Formats: sequence, structure tokens, C-alpha cells
Amino acid sequence: MPEPAEVDVLIIGGGIYGVGIAQAAASAGHSVLLVEQQHIASATSGNSTKLIHGGLRYLESMQLGLVYEALHERELLFKLAPGLVSREWFYIPVYRYNRRPAWLLRVGLMLYQALSLGRSRFKSIPRRQWHQRIPGLETEQMTALLAYEDGATDDAALTRAVAASATKLGAEIRQHTAFVSASREGDVWLAQLSSGVEISAKIVINAAGPWVNSVCDRITPAPPKRHIQRVQGAHLHLNRPCHAFVYVESGDGRVMFFRPWQHGTLAGTTETDFSGDPAAVHASEDEVAAILATYNRYFPENPCRESDILKQYCGIRVLPQHPGGAFSASRHTMIVCDDEARPAYIALYGGKLTTYRKESEKVAQLIARSLPATRRADTRHLKLLPE
Repeated sequence: MPEPAEVDVLIIGGGIYGVGIAQAAASAGHSVLLVEQQHIASATSGNSTKLIHGGLRYLESMQLGLVYEALHERELLFKLAPGLVSREWFYIPVYRYNRRPAWLLRVGLMLYQALSLGRSRFKSIPRRQWHQRIPGLETEQMTALLAYEDGATDDAALTRAVAASATKLGAEIRQHTAFVSASREGDVWLAQLSSGVEISAKIVINAAGPWVNSVCDRITPAPPKRHIQRVQGAHLHLNRPCHAFVYVESGDGRVMFFRPWQHGTLAGTTETDFSGDPAAVHASEDEVAAILATYNRYFPENPCRESDILKQYCGIRVLPQHPGGAFSASRHTMIVCDDEARPAYIALYGGKLTTYRKESEKVAQLIARSLPATRRADTRHLKLLPE
């Protein structure tokens, strides 16, 4: 029987965090193999709202550190990926019936600007410009139109660009190759892949997103894992023109975005508890109805029906269990190791698209505790190019 192929780092999962860690580990001089059961960005990393942002709504749950870090990473991505990440004005229409009054939103936008070190400007739009800025927007009972700066992207294209950067640094990426199992043999892991190949790896990185605990259960000895809630977020691509990025309240008071996307409107997202096979995730009838109802509430002149849906996007967020539900759960990335001093297994739970690079560098620092780094590049300076 042939000897197993040897690598320093085996990464399971081809989402933004998997490819980000591949880039960071390869830039530190490690040999890297990433395996993805489908294709790069096939799950959550290709089904988000496609924003690079600090997370204005996270101010409500006082996650100030997360917002500050995300805003810093957003600015870095503007420089590293100018063809993939753009600075945009986002508009918040305020109505008499909204749960968040204009004065409270202005306070939040002032704090957002401060946390961004002045890089997220905001302003009030005069009433005479409302229809010009957002044609078709419902203005009855509207009291204000606020605007602030944030970022947008094509999430799947960004993920592929990071994967391409990792490959240029020497990482190997195998798509349509699933992780089957792994066992500890002395100082290495012996991992079985769906291709029939056996891999010898010094460190295993579990970046499998909604499959993270499923992967954990296929590793011997059993590594540590966390209790999580999986929450699906649905988006609808509607065949309606979209003239601006719009941030609104849905019927239940949650946040929803409308944004330009491929000559139409991308509308979402939802937060629905998920159980089952992540590969079978799809928008429920209630989610579709809620998104359409919210769109029609704000754009009643040109309402949408199910026949106006061009495509559905549905991804699964991994969040820590919280008694207050998904809205109150932390959006910080949880990094779990088998041994903090000399890790051989590292798992990632949750995380934001915007902060993938920073969190990937944290993982690279943990890898360095077991495998000395011979840094060849710094991800803070690696340009990301569209395909």
C-alpha cells in the first residue's frame, strides 16, 4: 500500500474561512491541502447578503469590538480587492411606525462613524431628493431618509480570489473531494478522503461551516466541540431594478436589505432555526412570503410575486447557543483547539465574511505554536484579483 501523502496542514471546507486559512498558512511557509466536498463558496460563503461591513445592527447588542474590527478589515479589503469590494452609500428610510426612531438611528450612525475612525460618513437626505435617490420607495408616513457608507462585494467571487491567492502561495485545493475520517497516529493525523487517498497531516483545521460538528464526530480521538445553533438566512433575487442599497425594518422589526444584484434586486435576509442536512437547505414558504411582503411594503408601486423570483440564495450561519435567540447571539468567530499550547486540531465556529482575514491570521498564529513559521508573505499586503 502506498505511503500517505504528507502535508503540514489539512483544511476541511472551501468557504471564505477555509481558503483564508489556506492563504495565511501557505504565506507562513507551511504545506497546505484544502479539501472541499462541492466547489469553492458553494455553501454559506456564496449565499450571503454580499456585504463587506461592520454590522450596524450589531450595535444594538453592544458588540462594539466586533464592529470595530470588522470596520478595520473592511478598509483593508477596499485596498486589497478594489475590483471585488466597493464603497457604497446605504439608505435607511425611517417611518412613524418603525421600532427604531430617527434620533436613535442617528446616534447609532454617529457611533458607527466613530468606530470606523471617520471612514463611514453619514448624512440626512432632504425630502426633495427622496424620489431621486430611491425611485419607487413608499414615502407615506416617512419621516427621514438617512444615508451612511459601507461596503459591498460578490461573496463567491471574493472567496475564489482568496483561494487563487492561496494556490499561488503553494496551497493545494481539491474540490469535489470530501473528508471521510481521521485518526491520530503518533504525531500525525491519518485522514481518509472520498477519493480514496490517505493524507498524513500534522494539523487538521475544521472549517466546515454548518458541517463543523459532523466533521468533528468523524475524528478519533474525539476533539472538543461546541454546542451551536444553526440559523438559515434566505435571500431572493427579484426581477426588479434596484437603484440603491436600502436598509429597512421587516414586519417583525428585524433588519432587511435590498441591494443591486445582477440587473435585479437581492432582498434578504431571514433568521430561521435550521436542523437537518445543510446540503438540502432552501428558503421556506414563510421566508419567501416574508421577504416578498417586506419588499412590497416598501415598493408598493411595482409589487413582486413568487413568479418574479429569479433565484433563491440560502445559507446557514453557525452561532453559539443563546437564550435570547439568534439576534442576541454573538457574531464573533469561535476558535476551538485540542491543545492551546501545541494544537494539532483547530475548529472554527461562525464568523463574518468581512473578518475572514483577521480570523485566519489568528489560526495561523496557533499553527505556529506547533509548526514554526517561515513567513514568505503577509496577507495584509496580498492583492486579491477578480477572475
